[in-house]
Amino acid sequence: MKQVFPVLVVAWFSLTITVAQTYRGKFVEANYDESKVPDYTLPHVLTSFGGKKINSVEEWEATRRPEILKFFEQKIYGEIPQPSSPIRKSFKLRSVVRTLLDGKCTRKDVEITFENRGGSVTMPLVLFVPNHVKDRVPVMLLANGSDIRRKNLALDDSQRYGSTRNGIPLHQLMMRGIGVATVDYQAFGKDNKDPEGTVTGGIIDLYMKPGQTSRKANEWGMVSVWAYALRAGLDYLETDPHVQEDQVATVGCSIGGKVALWAAATDDRFGMALLATAGHGGDAIWRREFGETLHNMCKYLPTWICQNANQYAENVHEMPVDQHSLLATIAPRPLYVATAHHDLWADQKGQWIGAYNAAPAFELYGETVKFSSSQQPKINQPITESAIGYHVRSGVHGFERFDWEQYMKFIEFHFMKIRPRSVSDVYDSQ
Repeated sequence: MKQVFPVLVVAWFSLTITVAQTYRGKFVEANYDESKVPDYTLPHVLTSFGGKKINSVEEWEATRRPEILKFFEQKIYGEIPQPSSPIRKSFKLRSVVRTLLDGKCTRKDVEITFENRGGSVTMPLVLFVPNHVKDRVPVMLLANGSDIRRKNLALDDSQRYGSTRNGIPLHQLMMRGIGVATVDYQAFGKDNKDPEGTVTGGIIDLYMKPGQTSRKANEWGMVSVWAYALRAGLDYLETDPHVQEDQVATVGCSIGGKVALWAAATDDRFGMALLATAGHGGDAIWRREFGETLHNMCKYLPTWICQNANQYAENVHEMPVDQHSLLATIAPRPLYVATAHHDLWADQKGQWIGAYNAAPAFELYGETVKFSSSQQPKINQPITESAIGYHVRSGVHGFERFDWEQYMKFIEFHFMKIRPRSVSDVYDSQ
């Protein structure tokens, strides 16, 4: 018995070193050299898999959009299977605090429960709404992991008055009349980082058939599971009397950006998608093979996507789609792509190419995309009064105040139908 503890310690350190080396490997193996980007041809978003040109909204909605979504569902993210027995959903309002920010804001804490014969899963949601607005308000629904459990939604110190510890500019959002909500999407499933791609636990167990021990090759990976959590969050927001239910925008950074995009693509109830450094599997083009690649994701993060993705891991050029195709399925709803100049892993140039090449689908609906050319816009020069918003900001991977402020202006332009305001405009008007 005396040898158990030392053996466990050695095993723990060995596992830790192995995991660290594995994740370091995924970055080391990546290409960051533009001269090594291969020649490629992007499939046009308005040409079907069979080569048919799409000339109308009716053709897009009847054939082209469904085939794009079906491909991503079956070959990249994975479909939501039928549950083992009917799912019952319920919402419980746990608390309401109306006095935040000197009475400018109300916070609501909600529990969302899914249950059936396979068990039950409860996910927390936190909603902030401005008190001075009497009508229903647009809301940004944030995919941000475990920040609720880590209490990162508490207000930060006095020098960052009005921001939460995880960086949400709460005071400014409330002054603009925009609500914000977040779910702990990891309550629906934690990534076990299984090297074989086994995905179990959380909401997944409610969908397992008797005797089934893991997902099928075409069934959901964690991006799809977490997108389902955002959709469950929207289920509640549609019932809240302070929320304009057709003006809920998904928003997320990095893996959260991939989740936000897939949630909006698969659920038309979302009125907008706002992406921050989402990168590959989000808004960046796979075919550039720059930074993260599909091969890299299948090798190091096989739980994120469905196992069928391995069919294209060695040759993404055989795919009849690329990520611009998925961005196009958001049309005609507004879409914002935010990138960072030094974010090589997410391939900020590939993100611009994705956004630019999604534009024809929006234009098919008569929406205006204000991209002046295929040339990537200059750093810190956001495009907000456009069906597709875009910026490349200075800095690196992450979610910065600059990103938030462009999203708020984008919401003002599209949802609130007012001239987008600067920060000074907002604060000086109070």
